[in-house]
Amino acid sequence: MATPPSTSTLPQVARETPRARLTRRAVALLLILTGLLTFSYTGLSAYLSMRLVAYQPLALTTTPAALGLDYRDVTFPAREDGVKLRGWLIPGLLPDGRQTLDRTIITVHGARQNRTDPAAGLLDLSAAFVHAGFAVLTFDARGHGESPPAPFSLSYFEQRDVLGAVDFLLSGKLPYPSLGHPRVIGGWGVSMGANSLLLAAAQESRIAAIVADSAYPAISPILEREIPKVGGLPSFMSPGVLLASRAIYGIDFYGIRPGDVVASLAPRPVFFIQGGADTFNPPSNLGVLTRAAQSAPNANVQSWLVPGAAHAQAYHVAGQDYINRVVSFYTTALGPDASAA
Repeated sequence: MATPPSTSTLPQVARETPRARLTRRAVALLLILTGLLTFSYTGLSAYLSMRLVAYQPLALTTTPAALGLDYRDVTFPAREDGVKLRGWLIPGLLPDGRQTLDRTIITVHGARQNRTDPAAGLLDLSAAFVHAGFAVLTFDARGHGESPPAPFSLSYFEQRDVLGAVDFLLSGKLPYPSLGHPRVIGGWGVSMGANSLLLAAAQESRIAAIVADSAYPAISPILEREIPKVGGLPSFMSPGVLLASRAIYGIDFYGIRPGDVVASLAPRPVFFIQGGADTFNPPSNLGVLTRAAQSAPNANVQSWLVPGAAHAQAYHVAGQDYINRVVSFYTTALGPDASAA
């Protein structure tokens, strides 16, 4: 019968000391907490990203007919991704009452608005352009008004909509065949629309003159400031939300930097407008954009700080002075109407 091995020959298992046991448990707890915090941060970032890019479109409540203007409904695709956009084409009126598309202004509304942008007074301003002899193409950016649902990207994708408007004016089937296509195109944008216009104009030289009202040199500093205000969240949530927007929706909010491209607009004329009482987009950004645009050796840049005007409210505050300055800018930049002779 075999003799059982002596206990002295079996491998000995070291006893875990109380301190080692405590350390092991602490590490395990730390890993669990880190995982929970990471999961919570990622989940909350994704949720806030969804809140940032999605919203209920503002319905249209009026048309140019309310201001006695002739117009046509139009639909055209955005450049690159083909999103179908809806808008209005409004012919300009010459002094003798004839209609014209010779000089057409593309107007680009602000965030969470529509082609009438009542917050900024866009429909009334469009009527002023029409009576000054400029045609107007105004449209709902993607996800806004009557255009198809799409992520709200604060000009990252909306710049494609502006480029689609240029393509439509120059080569699309326009609803006024007897008036032909525009000879020259200008652009007017407010807030998000101003950023979209600047970014589009940097890619499209056929936008011959640009008015940018309440534009931003970069959008990320504004978002980093505003995101924590949602539910009183800490500021460290902002980068997570912006990164989640890129991962989920393909929106690079850090890449929205009109201040980096405005110098490339030269020698085309650019007119920056900003409200002196803007607490959302600091009035100092007017100087940032102006200096950046003027850095080009052949720059043609104007700027106007409107005293007492809050964000995107310069037209409401300055009224006829605003119209006079902008119309004068376009008249000089785009020349006289060729069909007026």
